[in-house]
Amino acid sequence: MTVLNVLHVCTDFFPSIGGIQSFVLELAKRSSEVGIRAAILCCDRVRGCPGNLPPVDEVNGIPVRRVPFLDLHFYKPTFFRPSLVRGYDLVHVHGIGAQLDYLSMTKSLHRTPILVSTHGGIFHTPALQRVKQAYFRAIQPMVMANVDLVAACSRSDAKLFSSVSKRVHLVDNAVDVEPYLALRMQHKVDGRCLYVGRLADNKGIESLLKVFAVAKARGAEFLLRLVGPDPLEQTAHYRAIAATLKIGACVEFVGMVDPSQLLAEYEQAAYFVSASRYEGFGISAIEAMAAGCCLILQNNDAFESLFSSDADVKLMNFEEIDSAGAYLAERLKSGPRGAGASGRSRAGIYSWERKILEWSSIYARVAERQTPSGSRLPA
Repeated sequence: MTVLNVLHVCTDFFPSIGGIQSFVLELAKRSSEVGIRAAILCCDRVRGCPGNLPPVDEVNGIPVRRVPFLDLHFYKPTFFRPSLVRGYDLVHVHGIGAQLDYLSMTKSLHRTPILVSTHGGIFHTPALQRVKQAYFRAIQPMVMANVDLVAACSRSDAKLFSSVSKRVHLVDNAVDVEPYLALRMQHKVDGRCLYVGRLADNKGIESLLKVFAVAKARGAEFLLRLVGPDPLEQTAHYRAIAATLKIGACVEFVGMVDPSQLLAEYEQAAYFVSASRYEGFGISAIEAMAAGCCLILQNNDAFESLFSSDADVKLMNFEEIDSAGAYLAERLKSGPRGAGASGRSRAGIYSWERKILEWSSIYARVAERQTPSGSRLPA
């Protein structure tokens, strides 16, 4: 078996925890199953950890190299020699921004094929939209000229990035669904609702709370548990909103949990809810489906792409507080629908067992400077 050496490049990595970090780590770990040696290159500081992290490290057996960077908040140029990239068969960049720009501009020096995963691009929040649009439309076509393949994580990403590259290939994210498929349905608690993700404005937390307040006023009984990191320390703010809405006793801000507790949260939840206005893919929603939860989601592009043809998943606009609250109240009163074997089996199509074979094929072709369809790419 030919062994490929792949360098994953991302801004933040463990101990920072999030969807991209978890995806990169799982992809790196699974790669060894198909004859691929993976390593990580990332920034040497992350929010929540004081000081600089070790420049050379190992996470779950994966070699990690951390490099200095300039923190411009939305743009974080890193400083490393192009020689750090040489010796790899390809470099897999996660997300667009300073790291991708630098690797594209220095490609003549490191001469390593570049694959980029979109992860939703840079439009997660409304902040600096004009600047982001100008950067994407004016700069990214030049950057993408040196990118051998753009792996779009969703259909909405594929549409967006097709405007700046002719080398876009749809690769839905993989999800580690097996632990969730093993959870027991009999442990679910009526009225227990779960949100999993960061506490951030673009996740629509305030709208979510307002919708649940309307549902409570209409006689619904529930316990809403919000699980995930609070990087901007907004828990007190959202807790105050819940108290003002008179649902404080029905809402619990759990914070970060370990993997075993997260599984327990999914196992007990009858409903999974998300009012997120923007998602790169929607890993937590797939996890919830695999766990047998009833899904009630914001009708953003990513969730529309994943679930628009699934009659068991409710997509609605959480910004329409009264109508969304009325629907939620009726759903909570009538009990969960759509949870069970059919939804859980559909979640299986995103399993790593299937997806790692797809990534292996893509890596092999990009390393040979070929598209997934086999046509040659220019050097």
